[in-house]
Amino acid sequence: MSDVRRRAPLGRDYFERLYERSDDPWGFETSAYERAKYRRTLEALDNRRFHRALEVGCSIGVFTALLAPRCDELVAIDVSERAIARARARLAGVPGVRLVRAGIPAELPPGPFDLIVCSEVLYYLTADVLRNAAAALEEALAPGGTLLAVHWTEPTRHYPLQGDEVHDLLTGQLNLDLTYSLREQHFRLDRWEQA
Repeated sequence: MSDVRRRAPLGRDYFERLYERSDDPWGFETSAYERAKYRRTLEALDNRRFHRALEVGCSIGVFTALLAPRCDELVAIDVSERAIARARARLAGVPGVRLVRAGIPAELPPGPFDLIVCSEVLYYLTADVLRNAAAALEEALAPGGTLLAVHWTEPTRHYPLQGDEVHDLLTGQLNLDLTYSLREQHFRLDRWEQA
């Protein structure tokens, strides 16, 4: 399988083409899998409220709308301008939400954030870029902050990394405590926190 996997990160053009063909390429609005993953992701946050949060890879803003009521301020980013435009329409009038077209690690908004969520986005990076992104995400955390990652774990042929590779790399690199871990049939969710 490794011979068909990409050796470079999937860039902005790849995602713009996807959103040009479909308003919701992964079925975020309709998929039972997505609903279950969103529910488990919110449960992993233990009903906490966050002052300032960052969502990396917000896509069309479906999970953003669920996370926003738990945050005083939520910065949600995506590399696709088409996705951000759809998210802006969905979240128009929702207080405290700022949507930005940006990628990581180079365009990471300045912290600190007391919550960073990366849902099904980090396997589009190569291992080297992910290492840089992990360092930047950790640096952007506020003292006592939480980093939560959730990724599809079924095999993929065209992404630079697999879901388990992402989580294993994060676990090996982050200087944070792994405080919660969940594996379901199709995804893995891990939560790290600063001591």
